[in-house]
Amino acid sequence: MSSYLLKNIQINDPRSPYHLQVGDLGIKDGKIEAFSPSIPDFNYEQIFDFNGCFVSSAFVDLRCNSSDPGYEHRETVQTLADTAMSGGYSHVAVLPNCNPPRQTKSDIESLVNLSSKTPVTLLPLGAITEGLKSDDLAEMYDMKNHGAVAFSNGNNSIDNIGTMSRALQYSKSFDALMYSFCQQTDLTIGAYVTEGTVAVSLGLKGIPQMAEYLQVQRDIELADYHQTRIHLTKISTERSVEIIRQAKAQGIQVTCDVAVMNLVLTDETIMDFDSNLKLNPPLRQANDVKALWEGLKDGTIDAICSDHHPQEIEHKALEFEYASYGAISLQIAFSLAVEGRNRFCPSMNDEVLISKFNTGPAKVLKINLPSIAEGQEANLVVVNPHQQTILNKRNNRSKSENTYYMNKPLPYFIEASIIGKNQLFNKR
Repeated sequence: MSSYLLKNIQINDPRSPYHLQVGDLGIKDGKIEAFSPSIPDFNYEQIFDFNGCFVSSAFVDLRCNSSDPGYEHRETVQTLADTAMSGGYSHVAVLPNCNPPRQTKSDIESLVNLSSKTPVTLLPLGAITEGLKSDDLAEMYDMKNHGAVAFSNGNNSIDNIGTMSRALQYSKSFDALMYSFCQQTDLTIGAYVTEGTVAVSLGLKGIPQMAEYLQVQRDIELADYHQTRIHLTKISTERSVEIIRQAKAQGIQVTCDVAVMNLVLTDETIMDFDSNLKLNPPLRQANDVKALWEGLKDGTIDAICSDHHPQEIEHKALEFEYASYGAISLQIAFSLAVEGRNRFCPSMNDEVLISKFNTGPAKVLKINLPSIAEGQEANLVVVNPHQQTILNKRNNRSKSENTYYMNKPLPYFIEASIIGKNQLFNKR
């Protein structure tokens, strides 16, 4: 039996009877044993003084790019789990964009089996269409019966309206959730940055906002027509937020998330052509970023996702135009969000921000997260708001290093993650 006493720590969990109280939290054999203003030290094997820190339910990520199988040189299942736990996550939804794509019940079973060997629960997202790019629907019913939590075509949008309509209609018969990455491909050909003054000044073709919001509107209309739910992932424009806000007000079954990098930086940052900032969707303008934060604040946006996307250095050490999309972010996602909050929406408190990392995404996927109360399984992240995070080659747990934020200080620090009988205490 392992036991831990977290002393002088504040509970940050609105579902807990101890919300916002400060005291000692005792954990034994993977479960919360007690919370009190003072608990005797001799009852526990390890004592940690977390004065000034708070503890919340561990995080849930709605989308993480898949590297295993096929791209194990970027990330393996084990390094993904280690990276996630270091970032405070207990559940990570893994996209089907591996090689071969995760599109059969055996593919789903394989990830479920591998996940059983890690402390972090890796949640399989199955493919919507065969090969992620065709118009032929994959075996979604079988995949769901074997553990798929939702369905996605990864970073490929479904441009064919008939295909998306059939997928939603089919999903309704067994209550499956469809992810939609909204980006009209015909409007993005040859473009790598957002449309605007920065693109013009750099002499680059820009991706127009309507490439996103036209499909946001389309898929909301389809979900309304079929009376089924849909999840719009990685929204990034002001107009998309407005459309989703109106749809929710009308009672349409739509949820959405935003990638954390789209909350921190604007397109002005790409002026030096850092290929680690080549992202999809691209970094947008300041008005879009502010609208995304307002959407988070008023509940229009349900969750913040990491969109963790490892890439080998050979795919990033290129001219901006030829570099691959994506950045690693899982280990520092919460600190990135705090950085963006402090810059664009300082009125948002920690409680609301944290909900976009745990209860918000958990609700989207219908996951029951244990609260911080006696008898509940330990599913905890300890956050130090007085300590900075600095990701470097020494403490980076991912196999890849493609991030703009390597060696750059970020606010807040994940001190520890405790998931059942497993624990990880990060080194500063």
